[in-house]
Amino acid sequence: MATIGLVIAGLAFLVSILLTYFNLSGAKRNERHVPRTRLNKNAKATKREAEQRLKEQAAPLFFNFDGTPGPILVTGSQHSSQGPFMYLWGLVTVVNLTQVPMKITPLRLLMAGEEWPVQSISFHLKSNTKDRSDRISLRGNDKEDYELHFRFSDNKCATAEGELWLASDNRAEQFSVPVRFP
Repeated sequence: MATIGLVIAGLAFLVSILLTYFNLSGAKRNERHVPRTRLNKNAKATKREAEQRLKEQAAPLFFNFDGTPGPILVTGSQHSSQGPFMYLWGLVTVVNLTQVPMKITPLRLLMAGEEWPVQSISFHLKSNTKDRSDRISLRGNDKEDYELHFRFSDNKCATAEGELWLASDNRAEQFSVPVRFP
């Protein structure tokens, strides 16, 4: 009987050691799991912040006023009464998708990959075409309709498809908009 008591005591001791081991190893697993959860939360927050930054740095969108797809159509033309210049223009809608206001400045015109000599590029509010601006401002989540004007020398008027390069103050990189001249 004493032997049976010793065997039972030994088994009880062995079971208590095994239970202690499993509890400790489970606690270590849980300790390792907590930082992963924190890392996942931090990674999600960082991803959200990066997505928000990208939204805030989104380039404005340019559309043809009538909604036709493709490049901005520059179909209007008029010879200048103040010298040997030709004015070409097209109607555009400019959309600011960000929450913050932005200023948009036209920089240059590229035709067939090379800079084209343009005397000036300006925006005229469609609602008041006498309001001419070399740089426009749009409120956050806003859109505005403009006449986009190009002034060329008579002998260097654009007549093909090209790219208008612009800058906006909400982003470091310049961006381009395809344009088509008559």
